[in-house]
Amino acid sequence: MYKKGIDVSKWQGVIDWERVKAAGIDFAMLRAGYGQGNIDPQFERNAAECERLGIPYGVYWFSYAYTPELARSEARFCADAVRGKTLSYPAAFDFEYDSVDYAAERGVSVTKALASGIVRAFCDEISERGLYPMVYANPNYLAAYFDSEIPEEFDIWLAKWPRDPDPAVEPPQAGGMWQYSSSGSVDGISGRVDMNAAYKDYPALIRAEGGGTMTEYEREVEAARKWVMEKGISDGTRPLEDVKRQEAWVMLYRMEGHANDKLAGEVQE
Repeated sequence: MYKKGIDVSKWQGVIDWERVKAAGIDFAMLRAGYGQGNIDPQFERNAAECERLGIPYGVYWFSYAYTPELARSEARFCADAVRGKTLSYPAAFDFEYDSVDYAAERGVSVTKALASGIVRAFCDEISERGLYPMVYANPNYLAAYFDSEIPEEFDIWLAKWPRDPDPAVEPPQAGGMWQYSSSGSVDGISGRVDMNAAYKDYPALIRAEGGGTMTEYEREVEAARKWVMEKGISDGTRPLEDVKRQEAWVMLYRMEGHANDKLAGEVQE
């Protein structure tokens, strides 16, 4: 048995998720973003629609990291993007040809050791933040860029598109999920869409590990984040970074409703 899924990003445009659900799609993997904090323009809507309609979903982050430190930073951006949301599927690391080309343009040659270190940095950070990590890879990348321990440490989302795929039969290299086509057609989506099969019961696994859900304190933190954004006190980003004294002054100043008074205007000028 397997679950039938899709993965989508801004390239699918505005999706009619009600029709997608009616078409028999069991889950979705949504691109949350890419690089250093770039959120996919359709992510918030896609996530909201999946939650509204009860479509289980996970996310993926397209990486442009060329050091483990940058990969950890991307993982933090990914975790921030899904804050307040309930994931039933993994948070996947997507490292592809564009990722390697981007590194080369900056004078970095991506070796197997470096790529494997980047994968571990992202996935470890994701795990530390209570999410279920996964690695998206095609067979070439599994052989050329990732060491043999990676599939043992993390679930693999295999990208392999045979002419006549049978999603009922899990390929040996698929470690939980298989992207078996890049040219699928699903009612509610204009144009082509990637098709996937999930072979693990990820909602049950994630519930069992306590991931993908928020504690009462985390719910309070999320409510507070939305409140400061609505009040114009803070932009709600970088929740784990230290606050400088001058930043605290500004936030307190805004709380008192002085953001638009004459003094503020003079200072801005």
